[in-house]
Amino acid sequence: MPYIKSNDGRREALQRGEPAQSAGELNYQIFYYVKHNYDEYKDKSLNYTFIERFINQFLGEKPNYQKYNDMTGCLIRCAKELERRLNLNAIMLYEIMDSYDEEINKYEDTKIESNGDVG
Repeated sequence: MPYIKSNDGRREALQRGEPAQSAGELNYQIFYYVKHNYDEYKDKSLNYTFIERFINQFLGEKPNYQKYNDMTGCLIRCAKELERRLNLNAIMLYEIMDSYDEEINKYEDTKIESNGDVG
């Protein structure tokens, strides 16, 4: 679990919903959101929209392989940390990650077309 320094204002910025600049910040942002909306999560009514907004802000207008890779890794690690520390079944984060499969597949296909497939 990445820890964002408390003395440079990034924690507060992420808590307000400003875009994460790294996978570590995205992990922090999602973990913070779920932790502070724990009751809604237990009732299965946690708003996925906020988490997807954090992800889309992180990916930006022209995502690349590194951003997609960072995002999927972040969701896996964040889910595991939520399970470990808060005893939450964080399947929701895996479901969100899976919802990006088609977008990532299209990106991969365009890269195969432009750069050639693995030899």
